[in-house]
Amino acid sequence: MTTVPSPSAVILVVDDDEVMRDLLRRVLERSGYEVVTATDGRDGVERLRRRAVDVTITDMRMPVMDGIEFIQTLVAEQPSIRIIAVSGVDDWDNYLKTARSLGAKAVLRKPVGSAELVSTVKRVLMGEC
Repeated sequence: MTTVPSPSAVILVVDDDEVMRDLLRRVLERSGYEVVTATDGRDGVERLRRRAVDVTITDMRMPVMDGIEFIQTLVAEQPSIRIIAVSGVDDWDNYLKTARSLGAKAVLRKPVGSAELVSTVKRVLMGEC
């Protein structure tokens, strides 16, 4: 019998790709996290204004408000926010370096493996990043 750990943190996943967003949500929920999702940066900002989260995972390339704008907005409103930036674009290195310089605690390159995602979230939550 498999037991699922009780939720230990609330994670916001922001990604315009529905398949990726759902995949990340399912992996995190199976690991015991409560997950809130958003379809782009603007949607993510609105959700964060209504509900506190422990970690935000954001894609970098999205319509309406991209990951760079999203991170800048979050850090301006909540300087201690914990952000993990994720990118799969060809120019991922520049996007992720920029995300790091703006305040992302960790960066991941798509496709992200389940174990890598969960371990990164745990490290960010424990302040190891």
